[in-house]
Amino acid sequence: MVQRKRVTLRDLAEHLNINTSTVSRALSEKSSEMISPDVVKRVKKAALEMGYKQNAAAYALKMGSTKTIGMIIPDLMNPVFPPIIRGIQSVLDRYGYTAFLAYSENNEITAHTEVERLISRGVDGIIYAAAFRTDSVVDLCKSQGVPLVLVNRVVDQGDVDTVKVDDSLGIKMAVDHLLELGHRKIGFIAGPKNISVSYIRLRAFTQTMAEHDLEVEPHRIVEAHALSEDAGEKAMSVFLGQNSDATAIIASNDLIALGCYTALRQFGYTCPKRLSIVGFNNMPYLDWFATPLTTVSIPHFQMGERSAELLLKRIKSGNLDFNEEVLLKPKLVIRGSTAPVVRRKKKSDAS
Repeated sequence: MVQRKRVTLRDLAEHLNINTSTVSRALSEKSSEMISPDVVKRVKKAALEMGYKQNAAAYALKMGSTKTIGMIIPDLMNPVFPPIIRGIQSVLDRYGYTAFLAYSENNEITAHTEVERLISRGVDGIIYAAAFRTDSVVDLCKSQGVPLVLVNRVVDQGDVDTVKVDDSLGIKMAVDHLLELGHRKIGFIAGPKNISVSYIRLRAFTQTMAEHDLEVEPHRIVEAHALSEDAGEKAMSVFLGQNSDATAIIASNDLIALGCYTALRQFGYTCPKRLSIVGFNNMPYLDWFATPLTTVSIPHFQMGERSAELLLKRIKSGNLDFNEEVLLKPKLVIRGSTAPVVRRKKKSDAS
């Protein structure tokens, strides 16, 4: 079988009857503005038709760029992250970038190791969705001069580009919704406090309750050891054991909320008859459950898009001294897991 010859810049130039340097400029993001739009269009059309593939190694050597981005997510099984990744990829595809995906298993040491590996591969920047409140990855990227954008989570260090949702507003929406339904004895199943979204959502819960002159007693808050369904089930079992009079709970995320469903069933209770439940994230398929989950919806795809756009802007500018924050608005999606409070007798009604 005869191997097909690789199409070169010279081949394109001869085909179009123009200089090789003109073809090179037309195919480069940084220099295409020097060429007329008509010529750029002709060159790109010919490159596509003739099957021209840019030599990545040569491009990196010449431009100081590999056109690659590293993405770190905490958990491959969490359904929140695929739409974020799709949003990132949609922007990277538009600008000819390739993404390397790694995951941290919600472990800071693993995350640090993965970021070191990506930097050694010469990525132009990092999109980091696995940050802890105090995270060595931020210092690592700064010390190496690698552009970094945090998505969905923030760090206490500050001074880093971030794309996130307004978690405090989302929790306020959830609390206000339950109050409108007559609930006053509301609990909170929190996530690990070393993760920013868990800490911020718990703080927003206590603040919003205080704004309504409602005291949150310590036994109304139980911390799950992870942002997972299993951890949510265990935390909810503890909550039910010490809160027989509670009528509603807010979970730090949807996976924890689904774990709460399981714990309720094990106690012989139903939602929302015994307890109303609100989640956070609006992950896919929540409306497929027997009791569809009321939740705070996050624009995950848009979050991915904005993080990629911010990172590419930072790469292009070459300036790493910015601390830009993109804050997206959440939305409350009301489904079947919340209902008006049922006034119970002293003895809880199991069902």
